[in-house]
Parts: sequence; structure tokens; C-alpha cells
Amino acid sequence: MNRIGLVLMSAALTALNAAPRLHAQQVKVTSARTAVFFESYSFDRGLPFTDVEEVTIPVGVDVALTRFLNLSISTGWARAEITGSPESGLGTQSISGALDTELRFSYDVVPGRLVLIAMSALPTGTETIRNEEAQVLGAITSDVIGFSSSNLGSGGNAGGGFAAAIPVGRFAVGIGATFSQPLSFEPVLGDPRNLRPGSEVKIRSGFQGPLARRTYIRIAGIFAHRDKDEIGDVTQNGVGNRWVGYVSLNQGIGRANATLYGFDVFRADPQIEATAQGNALLPRGNLFAFGARA
Repeated sequence: MNRIGLVLMSAALTALNAAPRLHAQQVKVTSARTAVFFESYSFDRGLPFTDVEEVTIPVGVDVALTRFLNLSISTGWARAEITGSPESGLGTQSISGALDTELRFSYDVVPGRLVLIAMSALPTGTETIRNEEAQVLGAITSDVIGFSSSNLGSGGNAGGGFAAAIPVGRFAVGIGATFSQPLSFEPVLGDPRNLRPGSEVKIRSGFQGPLARRTYIRIAGIFAHRDKDEIGDVTQNGVGNRWVGYVSLNQGIGRANATLYGFDVFRADPQIEATAQGNALLPRGNLFAFGARA
């Protein structure tokens, strides 16, 4: 399985005063940015498709509402396409549309040390699809592949959390936690059953800092728990508990930077997934990867 990740454009568009200052403590600054991502995967035989491609155009805006309160708004557009395998007879299928609009408020309780977060997603994306489009969305939602946009929309969600950082000599230790409650929506056109995704709690911790003048290390861990989804009156097996570990080592070489990294994702709860041979029960999952980039 090969991945072609191509960043075609990434640009900061503006940095300007958005409105007159009411007083010295209210500084309103707006910045906007966008990019274009193209990602492509090819697969060996055994799946109903041989190629999956996605183009994503994210758009983000940051606003400093006051000295301590900031707002980030993000949305975008995406298009996904799959090429069916000869055995499946799917042919080429695609789906495109706007993404959900995400709002994120952050309040600096202790600047540089403790931040409170409130977040919400407005259902501006494609939340209801035709039954024949499910194959395309199913191909981009896999945690293993990790597309920039794993879905084109939902019923929205709301949540909050905090993030804190503590300096330890030349290093920094961080911890954070978030809670998200998705809202129900109708995923398939013509099917009256609503999908209510399970709520999710994530706890993050990390350690980072310089080992030498141009050598930098980062270590992070995440625990995530997600309740089971509900479709109509039926409870579905979900992702359950996940443990994630990540480590990276960055080394400056001349004008370039080289990074070695590795991560492990462990899923403890069982899950039923569709395969080319029918539904399969996966008692647990463990994904390990390592690599390098320059």
C-alpha cells in the first residue's frame, strides 16, 4: 500500500486588524489560511476497490476576541473517489461536498500554562448520502489509512476540555483532556433510522524538548474511550478503548531537517468489520508503524 501525500499549496492569506479596539485590553486580530491536499492509495487484491483518492481544501480563520479569549473557525471542501476492483463491478465512484464547520474557543487562564477549551461542530457538511455512495465514504474512514478528511459531514457535536503545560528545565511536560458529544443525524437517504455516534473522552500527555543544539525529541501518549454507536434502537459495536503512543526525534542537518518517528495504536474492544469474505469479528487491534521524513 503506497501513499502519495502532496501538499500543493499552503499560504497564510491575511493578518490584519478586524475591528477598532474598544480599549487597550481588547485586541481583535484576524488571520486566515488555506491549503490543497491530494492523497492517493493503491491496494492489492482482496478489497472491493483498487484505488482511493481524496482532494481536500481546508479553510481556517483565527480571531483574537480579547487578550485571553481566542476563536478558531475551520471548514473546507473535499472530494473522494474510488476505483472498483474487476471482481466487485463497482467501476469508478465519487462524492464531494462541503465539510462541517468547527468552532473552537480557547481561554488562557494562565497564559502559556493553562488553557480552557470549548468546541462545537456545525452540520454544514454532507451528512446524508445515497446508499450507493456508502462505498466511497467507507473507503476514507479507516483509521489505518488516515485521510485528511475522514468524512464529509455529521450531525454536529459539542464538547470542551483543557490543556496545561509545565516547564521542566529545558523540557516541557503537557497534559490535556477533552470530551465530545456528537448529535444524531440521518446518514442514508430514505432510511428513517438516525445514527447517534457515541460520546468520546480523550486524555493526552506529552514530553518534549531539546537533547542538543539541533536535536529535538517528542514523546506523547493518548487514551481515548468512545461509547457505542446507536442506529435507530440498535446498539452497534464501536471503537471502544484506544491507547496510542508516539515518539519522534528531529535532527537539523544544514538547512534541512530529518525526523525519525514511530507510533503504536492499540484497540482493546471487539469490533465487527466488513471484509471481502463477509463480516469479521476483530477481538482487538494493534497497529504499529515507524518511518522517516526529511
